[in-house]
Amino acid sequence: MIRPGFPTNRERGKRVVANRTALYETHRALGAKVIDFGGWDMPVDYPTHILQEHHATRKNAGLFDTGHMGEVLVEGPGAFESLQGAVSRDLTGMDNGQGRYTLLCNERGTVHDDLIVFKQADEKYYIVTNAGTRLNDIEVLKSHLKNATLRDLTPETHKLDLQGPETFEILSKICAAPLSKLKRFRMISAEVAGVMSIVSRSGYTGETHGVELFFPKSEALRVWSAIMEAGKPFGVLPCGLGARDTLRLECCLPLYGHELSEDITPLEAGLKWALSLEKDFVGAAALRAQERDGIPRALVALKFAGRLPARAGNAIFRGDEKIGEVTSGTFGPSVNCAIALALVQTGATDIGATVHAEVRTARIGATVVEKPFYKAAK
Repeated sequence: MIRPGFPTNRERGKRVVANRTALYETHRALGAKVIDFGGWDMPVDYPTHILQEHHATRKNAGLFDTGHMGEVLVEGPGAFESLQGAVSRDLTGMDNGQGRYTLLCNERGTVHDDLIVFKQADEKYYIVTNAGTRLNDIEVLKSHLKNATLRDLTPETHKLDLQGPETFEILSKICAAPLSKLKRFRMISAEVAGVMSIVSRSGYTGETHGVELFFPKSEALRVWSAIMEAGKPFGVLPCGLGARDTLRLECCLPLYGHELSEDITPLEAGLKWALSLEKDFVGAAALRAQERDGIPRALVALKFAGRLPARAGNAIFRGDEKIGEVTSGTFGPSVNCAIALALVQTGATDIGATVHAEVRTARIGATVVEKPFYKAAK
């Protein structure tokens, strides 16, 4: 059985009071297995199980409740200047409705969180955060505000992700807007199932066809039900965190707390493209110094011969030398083998090299391969 590769707060030994999305009872009624994830009770899978949910997303469509994630609005005459000094990516030249993936770093150059910043209009930016880091993100962003205000929209907002090749066919049944013409990392306002929503062409599955939907929390069941009903002829399935993890890992998308953290820099994680080191932002000096002096670790992709996956924290060896450890690992349904991302000593492995992961009491062989493991058709 495929098991999600991320630890829960209970596995980390932390005690938390669980939050629940507006669709918690719906997931329970559908027979979902619910786990604690970052302080939220979230569906990990449904009776269809992770494997079927994964394949449904790759071949048809999958609907994910991502109501645990955070939404923040920064606006005012100083909004651009405030964000430009806080996030790693240059926000210059963005069109209205355009989004950019970026990072919120500390002075050491490691990462508070990874974000998507959308420019809704001049002096108005819509920011999507991870769930467990949202409150800290807000405090960090507030410390950079100059002639701008920040509003946490999360308590009033719900988010759903519809991902997969049939996404736009499904949405065409309940939305008149030409969503299929929307470019990647662009958002528009549109009425979906009679509910005014923000629709962005983005997602966390690696699929080229997919959207994220933002709308009032009070309308969560209405939008969810409409998408599920419209999607029946197209093979849509409700999908949980388990499939979300296998999908994103096949495409080598980072998970905060695993490939990114306050102990890992974006350069080590292979995210130099998300850094604009020519500008000044928090952590830029430390990152420029690391690039100049040598990046000590690199994130590599590992493919195993069998189905047994390595998990986060498992040691990676080259011969008898420990060279790093796994950050995420799972069985990849689309590539039909176990896969992992690992942070290892720079220069310790080349593409095609053989390494071993220590899993339980055994060491299993893996080959270093090009990233990503899977790439969706355009």
